Amino acid sequence: MTQDTQQLLRLFGRLFTQRGFAQSAMWTLHSDHREGDAPRGQLRVLRLIAQHDHLTNADIVEALDIRPSSASAMVAKLEDAGLITRIPSEADGRVQLISLTDDGKQFIESVRNDKDQLADKMFAGLTADEQAQLTGLILKLVGSLETGDQDQAVDAYFEKLGQFGPRRHHGHHGYRQEWDGGPSRGFGGYGERPDFGGRPHGPRGGRPGSHPGDKAAD
Repeated sequence: MTQDTQQLLRLFGRLFTQRGFAQSAMWTLHSDHREGDAPRGQLRVLRLIAQHDHLTNADIVEALDIRPSSASAMVAKLEDAGLITRIPSEADGRVQLISLTDDGKQFIESVRNDKDQLADKMFAGLTADEQAQLTGLILKLVGSLETGDQDQAVDAYFEKLGQFGPRRHHGHHGYRQEWDGGPSRGFGGYGERPDFGGRPHGPRGGRPGSHPGDKAAD
């Protein structure tokens, strides 16, 4: 099964390097669970107001578990954009009730449609039955991974790989990389990054002569 499981990892790696897929997946995963800044946080507020009309700032703070200052700032921006409106409460004129404007309703509807179309496009290569089968398999895989049983093996593997590569150190001027001798000393005793020969680095890591003003190497 080793070759089969390695092939699965490679295929998932190829999937995650598809920029559109990765961005869409991460946006979908986090858009409903992060306070964030504009526009993500504002979109959460719009969605909430679309579901529950005539909300107050306090309602938004409680429902989204965000700071009152964040709620006030986002509501103000949405009002400036013409997506929401605030009217005084008949019961207490000091309280402002927040609702979507027609533009706000249209915007929310367009976002929903775009999100549906994006998901359909990403999985257009699979039939409905194949999508259902894939969903079941991924749910099963996620469930097994969430137990954390594989964490020790993952940590040990990447710790071993890290013995032969650059390690990041946080210095006075930020992060820098050094070649870690570590256990690799048993393979030649490199105390610093070895010289593999080849071309020296020019501007931006390129070769001399690769940038205007540089002279070509003799």
